[in-house]
Amino acid sequence: MRRLSRCVLCVVTLWGAAALAAPASTSSPLSGAQSGAQMMQCNSPDPAKAILGCTAVIRAGVGGQNDLLSAAYSTRGTAYQKRGQDDLALADLNQAVKLDPKGSVGLRSRGDYYIAQNDFAHAMEDYNQAIANNPKGPELFIQRGNAYMINGDFMHALPDYEQAIALNPKLAAAYANRGEAYRTQGDDDKAIADFDQALRIEPKFVSAFVSRGLAEEDKGDSTKAIEDFTQAIRLDPKYVTAYDERASAYEHSGAHDKAMADIAQAIKLDPQNPDAHKLQ
Repeated sequence: MRRLSRCVLCVVTLWGAAALAAPASTSSPLSGAQSGAQMMQCNSPDPAKAILGCTAVIRAGVGGQNDLLSAAYSTRGTAYQKRGQDDLALADLNQAVKLDPKGSVGLRSRGDYYIAQNDFAHAMEDYNQAIANNPKGPELFIQRGNAYMINGDFMHALPDYEQAIALNPKLAAAYANRGEAYRTQGDDDKAIADFDQALRIEPKFVSAFVSRGLAEEDKGDSTKAIEDFTQAIRLDPKYVTAYDERASAYEHSGAHDKAMADIAQAIKLDPQNPDAHKLQ
């Protein structure tokens, strides 16, 4: 079995809580522009802003709509987790599940929390229940597949990615993640085919370029690998993993100076983890 790449968690993307939509009920304590503004803030990628917005939604009660309240708690819990406030995160995620036990948003987000805590058993319980509640949600199968991948169980990950593809053949992440599962098992041709398909669907899928580059490097084609790592850097000049992997490809092709330049850039972008940026 091949090593898991340093970018595997970039491809094995954890899906966040579902975005909040403004409630349709006109009896909601949140109304009009205020409602929409607070919900937009709750969905902010900035954890501090998200916490403020979600708290406003929760305090307003959104007309007793438990699914929407659950999403607000789930989103706020994810924001707390990003800030390292794990106790507050878990409390919110538990409340999200309590409010909407037959839904999937809270369960999925709590499963993500458990995976980040390396608690595979509890994560799988939540993903399994989320899928039982919503068996036609392709992102749930991706999440469970991701959990299997992170736990090193690639054979169980593959059927989940395949089910996600069956439910939504235009889901780039499902192809990219299945490609990574194939690659780690040494099936580079199938991996590259899946990365190709992911990139046809989503041409700016940066981590898919890195993973395809790794598969090409595994096949001994450093030239194609460098091209893919370079494309990833063009799309995201601050993508540290792409510099690390291109450095390795340069080193294998004998371009030591270029390799060291990429390592230097990776360290510049990520100075807190200099030991992580070493040639492999």
